[in-house]
Order: sequence, then structure tokens, then C-alpha cells
Amino acid sequence: MKLWQKKSEAPQTTDEILYKIEKFCAFRERCTKEVVLKLRELNTPKDTIDIILNCITNDGFLNDERFAHAYANGKFQINHWGKIRIQLELRHRNIPEKIIQDALDSIPHNQYLHQLQTLIKKKTTQFQSDPQPGQKVVKALLQAGFEPELIFIHLQNGS
Repeated sequence: MKLWQKKSEAPQTTDEILYKIEKFCAFRERCTKEVVLKLRELNTPKDTIDIILNCITNDGFLNDERFAHAYANGKFQINHWGKIRIQLELRHRNIPEKIIQDALDSIPHNQYLHQLQTLIKKKTTQFQSDPQPGQKVVKALLQAGFEPELIFIHLQNGS
């Protein structure tokens, strides 16, 4: 048990757990894996986990497709991640491939290319005094999750 966790005096009812999970899901978009982990953290019995998942899905608190779209667009717009990194993170959260592909397809292609060009310029300036600036730029863009072929095309075109 973690030091900051309270010891539960009495076992929680299904309604109490459901209320906590609804609040958990209402705070921000969650995927099924996150909710299951939270339910396990609350020491929820397996049969109750299934009931709660069913209930919050039917009530619209939990939707992996909505989560994937929000996650993909947020990580692209705010963190400037490429599609490869977003895809890997969504897979890590057990999101089905079809949903991942739909979420990645929701990122506008022209914005994606613009973001890549902006990052190339930023990283080129950042690493211009480095002995091997080209390698550093490529490495940084690969770590951000952009596709190698797109990186090299845009670097060759002098973007």
C-alpha cells in the first residue's frame, strides 16, 4: 500500500465504485485499460469490474474510439508527436487496430506535414552548431514518431 492511500474502512458497494469510476472517466477521456487498472486499484471483484465496464460504456462514460481520437489529436497538436509514436502508445493501451487507424486518419495530412516541416526547421536551428546536425535532427524526429521516409523527403527538399 502506498503511503498516501487511505485504508478502506469498509468494503465499497458497487454503486460507490461506479460513482468513483464515473468521476474518473468524466475528468478526461479514458481507455478501457486505464479504467480496469483503476478498478483493480480499488480492489474491485472481477464480476463487478465487468458490470461496471458495461454500465459506464452504455452510459457513454467510456468509449475507446472517442479516447483514441482525443489522444491522437492531443498528442499531435500539443506534444508534436508523429503517427508512429501515437500508434505505439495506443497499442500499449490495447486499443484495436481499426480504431487506431481511424484516429490516425483523423489527423489532417496538411497539418501533419506542416508540423513536420516546423519541427525540421526548429531542430535544424537547435543543432546547427553540432558536429553532426543532420543526424541529430533525424534522430529527434524519429523519436517524436515521424515516418522515416517523410523525414528524409522533407530534409532533401530543404524544408
